[in-house]
Amino acid sequence: MDRQQILFLVAHRSVERQLCAAIEDRYQVMVTSLRREALQLVERRHPDLILIDMPSIRFDIARFFESFAGVSVATLLLLGKGMRLDQMPLANGYLRYPFSTQQLMRRLARVISAKPQEIVEWRGLCVDTENLFLIWKSQQVPITRKQADLALAFLDSPDQVITREQLMRDVWGTDFMGDTRTLDVHIHWLRKALRQTEAPFVLETRRGVGYCLTTLYPSGQP
Repeated sequence: MDRQQILFLVAHRSVERQLCAAIEDRYQVMVTSLRREALQLVERRHPDLILIDMPSIRFDIARFFESFAGVSVATLLLLGKGMRLDQMPLANGYLRYPFSTQQLMRRLARVISAKPQEIVEWRGLCVDTENLFLIWKSQQVPITRKQADLALAFLDSPDQVITREQLMRDVWGTDFMGDTRTLDVHIHWLRKALRQTEAPFVLETRRGVGYCLTTLYPSGQP
């Protein structure tokens, strides 16, 4: 079976070498930093996903997206520190530096397998990011876009503590920590949605640090 194709838009050679070494183990990778060449590759090679290193690419990504608006291809943006999500083009997924190659590979697999509708899953707990539902078995609980973004952050790093600072950067696109009441409110509503699904998982508070999505029962059963 042919490997899925990823078009990687990147202008920093060091980033290209570092990330391609991991990506090429699983996918066929095409690399360019030029808009015209990227459009030609989209048209001729029909990649399964376009991976864009936002800190290094110099052409207008929003206009680039408009150029292939009718083409079915998933997109994943790599964001630098301080880059705000609300100022980014709408993509299928986002990943902010710094990240491990393992995190990148998990996110690539999720975005590629989920196109055109992204349903992210961990141990049966799903987030439908298109229709905005938190899903466990037959239970579908409606959530907001921000709650979905928050849930994705936890599903991308399950059983790991995610700091409040990291959540503010990934979900709200800011490093400002002067007022985190917005984060507190969204954590409250996400916990409520999680309880409504009756899934055997919980968002634990690690005081002074952040939060962790973990299972209530190690075996998955009460």
